[in-house]
Amino acid sequence: MSNNRTLFTRRRLLQYGLGVGVASILSPSLRAAAPPQPRIAALDWTAVELIDAVGLQPFAVSDIPSYRQWVVTPSLTVTTVELGLRNEPNLELLAQLRPDIIILPHYSPLPEATLQQFGEVIRYPFTLPGKRILTVARDNLQQLGRHLGREAFAQRTLTHWQENMTAARQLLAPWRGKRILLYSFLSPRQVLVMSPSSLFGEVLAYLGLQCAWQGSANMWGSAVIGVEQLYPVDTDIAIEFMHGERGATRAVPQSGLWQKMPFMQQHNHYQVEGAWMYGGLHAALHFTEQLIHLSGQWHD
Repeated sequence: MSNNRTLFTRRRLLQYGLGVGVASILSPSLRAAAPPQPRIAALDWTAVELIDAVGLQPFAVSDIPSYRQWVVTPSLTVTTVELGLRNEPNLELLAQLRPDIIILPHYSPLPEATLQQFGEVIRYPFTLPGKRILTVARDNLQQLGRHLGREAFAQRTLTHWQENMTAARQLLAPWRGKRILLYSFLSPRQVLVMSPSSLFGEVLAYLGLQCAWQGSANMWGSAVIGVEQLYPVDTDIAIEFMHGERGATRAVPQSGLWQKMPFMQQHNHYQVEGAWMYGGLHAALHFTEQLIHLSGQWHD
C-alpha cells in the first residue's frame, strides 16, 4: 500500500468554492432585491434544501430529530417548529400555524384538499420518466424560484453548484473508474444500498466513478438487501453512511462474515455522517464533499 496521500483540507475546498453555503454567496444587493420571506412549512426533508436554495429558511419541518441524523445539512435553527412524522404531520398544529406555503413531494400520501385548508400547497417530483434525478432537481429549484419571485437566488445556486461539481471532478481524478459501494445499515442483517439509478449513483457517474451495486433497485434507485449480499459485490471503496444511532448494528463489525468482506480485508471501508440519498442538488454536493474528504485518506 502506498503512503502518498493527497490531503484536501478545508482551505483547499474553499479554494475551489466547495463547502460554501448558499447564504454566504448571496450579495447584499441580491438580498435587498428579494421579495418578503413567506412562512414555509416543509413536510419532507428534500423540501428543506429547496427552500434553502432560494435563500429562505423553513419555519416548520417534519421529524426534525431524524432529519438531523439522516440529512444533517442544511442545518435547522433551534426555533424551527417540529411538525411530527413526514407521512403523519400534526394537522392541528398546521391549522394553528397557518403557513403561507406548504411544500411536499408528489409521492406523499397526504391529501392535498386537507392541506389546502392551512396554506398554499406546492408539490415537487423526485423522479420523472425519462429524466435523470439531477435534472429533475434542477427543474424543481428553478420552478420554486419562479413561483416565489426568487429566480436570481435559484440561478445563483445553480451556477455555484455547477462550478463546485466541475472542480470536484478534477479533484477526484485519482479515483476515476473506482467502484464505490454506498450503503447504510438498517439492522444487523439488512442494509440500504444505492444503485447507479439513485441520486448518489448519478453523482458518481458525473464524477467519473462507478456505483458498485449493480443489482435490482426501486424507483428511487435504492434497495434493501441482506448484509451477505454485499460480499460478492466488486468494490474498490465501501462507504457506510452513519445516522447517529448504532445500537442495532453495534454487533456487526465483530461478526465473522463482516470481517471477511473484501473491502474490510483491504482496509478500504469508510464511515461518514448522514447524507440524504433522496435529496436534490444540495445533498448531491454534500455527498461530493464527503468523497473529496475521503480521497485525502484513501491509499492503494
